[in-house]
Amino acid sequence: MSHASRFLRTGLAAAVSLAAWQAAAAEPAMSTMVITAPAMTDPYRVSTDARTPQLPLPAADGGAFLKSVPGFSVSRKGGTSGDPELRGLGGSRLNILADGANILGGCGGRMDPPTAYIFPQAYDRVEVIKGPQSVRYGVAPAGVVRFERDKPELSESTVEGFASTTLGSNDRFDLVGDITAGNREGYVRLIGTLSDQDNYEDGDGEEMHSSYNRWSGTAIVGWTPDPDTRIELAFDRSDAEAAYDDRGMDGTEFDRTGYTLTASRRDITPWLDEVELQLYYNDVDHVMDNYTLRQPPGMPMVQNPDRRTLGGRLAAELELAPATRMAVGMDYAENEHRFRSAGGMQAFAYRDLPRQEVARFKDYGIFTEVEQELSERSWITLGLRVDRSEAEARSADGFARLEGFGGAKRGETSRSTLWSGFARYEYALEPQPLSLFAGVGRAERAGDFWERRRVFDLETETLTQLDTGASWHGDRLSANLSLFHGWYDDYILVTEGGRSADNVDARTYGLEADMRLRLTDSWGLTSTLAWVRSNNTSEDRPLAQTPPLEATLGLDYARNAYFGGVLLRGVARQDRIAEGQGTIYSLDTRETPGFATVSAYGGRELFGNTILTLGVDNLFGRTYAEHIQNGSADLGASAQPVNEPGRIVWANLTTRF
Repeated sequence: MSHASRFLRTGLAAAVSLAAWQAAAAEPAMSTMVITAPAMTDPYRVSTDARTPQLPLPAADGGAFLKSVPGFSVSRKGGTSGDPELRGLGGSRLNILADGANILGGCGGRMDPPTAYIFPQAYDRVEVIKGPQSVRYGVAPAGVVRFERDKPELSESTVEGFASTTLGSNDRFDLVGDITAGNREGYVRLIGTLSDQDNYEDGDGEEMHSSYNRWSGTAIVGWTPDPDTRIELAFDRSDAEAAYDDRGMDGTEFDRTGYTLTASRRDITPWLDEVELQLYYNDVDHVMDNYTLRQPPGMPMVQNPDRRTLGGRLAAELELAPATRMAVGMDYAENEHRFRSAGGMQAFAYRDLPRQEVARFKDYGIFTEVEQELSERSWITLGLRVDRSEAEARSADGFARLEGFGGAKRGETSRSTLWSGFARYEYALEPQPLSLFAGVGRAERAGDFWERRRVFDLETETLTQLDTGASWHGDRLSANLSLFHGWYDDYILVTEGGRSADNVDARTYGLEADMRLRLTDSWGLTSTLAWVRSNNTSEDRPLAQTPPLEATLGLDYARNAYFGGVLLRGVARQDRIAEGQGTIYSLDTRETPGFATVSAYGGRELFGNTILTLGVDNLFGRTYAEHIQNGSADLGASAQPVNEPGRIVWANLTTRF
């Protein structure tokens, strides 16, 4: 364990003890609730508390957290850093934001997707916007995921915080500490996380190469000279190492340094509600090798990409009339990818080698959204976004098996103008607790780093999608239904076992649903359903890496200080595949059988705001693997799928003060 990890473990343990002591004297009690599947706030939006205990086992990274949201799947590599996808769409089709900032991984093999750098409990809220139903946060055909930290609103001298620790099978150990101190003029917030786990075993007792160690630290300083003005500076540092069972190398360094400066002003004029400026910088230095966490099969090898991302956003909220609100803004992001590698004895001295530039990317965007109330029960929302995207090849890509970066010569540049927008109508059927919505959206994006390193010259990809849905929020029953049907022009499909890419036309449609029924004052029933079907219409075959039908059914109990429940998850067989095709993070290699797992939990409120939760996942030790998997020969993938963990027993202690 590194010195930083030891320091964090000692400091966070002290924070947990302090939090528990202070919580014992607190009067209000927190909600004794375990999230088995976050419900949709609207048929196109999910918003959930990132710090409420989750079932299955509380997540160690952003991808594992999203797996509990209906419609999401995760491509497993080992014990951590899985690549999330929504409705069969992930990578650059799913925009991941960490407190408003973009984090782009460096690995050409997607060892480090953005969610690999996110520990969920270091954030307050997670919001998911499904489909092209917003233009505020970049071009996102699948949707947007925002891991957000709340801004303190302090009227007097205050010290408040959160602490959580998790213990589990395979020596799982998580520790989170978050403390905020300040007054009406400003605040300081310190957050630290640590997560460790050894190799896990699948249901048959076979050990998966999957151990990991991760830590992160965040320092935030805010100045609030008056109730309407805020200037905040945040500093993030994190690192990790992770063993991967799906390939011949492991991630031995996930070093991230990030800075974010945010300034905002509210209630400026009667028509200008708020203006916010955000600037951010992220430096990701990633190392992968075949000798640190495993016995090298032959010659030692190491690869060391890095990526620097610089961006900013200026946005304003306006009230043009009592029934008309508008958001306008502009954003900018640029990133540079570099690379170095070595083999043999030189692999142990790779840091002495110079880095080579690989590619540069820039994007300038402007957007506007207008919400117009049509009556007391209906409103319409319109959005339009224009981006100017630029990609420049700088040198040969050490991963590609082509000359230059995706076949491009040094200095070759691709520029695109991207148009995106949506229109959404919503209607509330009062006095019935029923609301309806229908929308049409368009999202256009250019090829990303991982696609262009295969083929640099790709057409822009455009999704046109119809979304509709309904929500019922009654006294005993809450339910949401979301339906979608989309058409892709020039969908970017990874082909030839991951070695190439091509543009094809495609069609996708499906649904998500969730329901919660209060049976009695103590008992509740929950259920979710997610289904998507996608076709490659250019080749008249299934679109690769489409997830199978998935459903959950849960029974929950809560009375006085005690709570508990059981969750059944069922996944159908997937036999609609396109072998050798897929995405930048996963390929179709095989049909997958269906499976079902059972998880259970129980716990009680100990005192004040402190809750102890005990759980068991995969109760019957089922051996199974998810359909979304790597399988790319270009990434050195294993011929065998990575099985999910067998029976996992865990305990979580959470407190707020």
